[in-house]
Amino acid sequence: ALGTYIFSAQAFSGEGDKGAYFTGSIGGSQIGDIDVVGISSDIEFEAGLGLDLGFGYDFGTTRLEGTWVRGQSDKTSWLGYSIVTDSTIDSFLASLYYDFRDGKQWSPFVGAAIGATMADIDGYDDTGFTYGLAYGLSYKTSEQVDVFFKAQTLVIPELTFGSTVISNGNYTNGTIGIRYRF
Repeated sequence: ALGTYIFSAQAFSGEGDKGAYFTGSIGGSQIGDIDVVGISSDIEFEAGLGLDLGFGYDFGTTRLEGTWVRGQSDKTSWLGYSIVTDSTIDSFLASLYYDFRDGKQWSPFVGAAIGATMADIDGYDDTGFTYGLAYGLSYKTSEQVDVFFKAQTLVIPELTFGSTVISNGNYTNGTIGIRYRF
């Protein structure tokens, strides 16, 4: 049994433990037009600021992260009227990433996330379950630092703002960032 556990742990960890790291990125965010249940007009958003901050652990070819991700829009409109000057979506996520070329200077990666999201639109807010996917490309600048480009799309299956129910809300962030290993 112990031999099976050791073999499984080695297969999971790739080239060995790499340790804890801090991650942060900044870029653009696009909140997807939101379908409002029972109304033919969508809530529409302009592009805004996207960012994330978090901590993770690098096992080799796999990484586990806990992050705060924000999507933002400076202009929101519904039924042809501007309804707010700023909308924000904050997500708290647990993500699992796979690095295709761990140990190489360039490494594409993919990941899946689950968590919770709080959306604030026109002073109304609600919190809901969230899931999503991410993909990107890392460039190892040193043993401690990776620079990366990442796209991440998150889906919030249902939110309720007063009497308005929103289904399948989503946002996508395209960011550039760093991972710094301790």
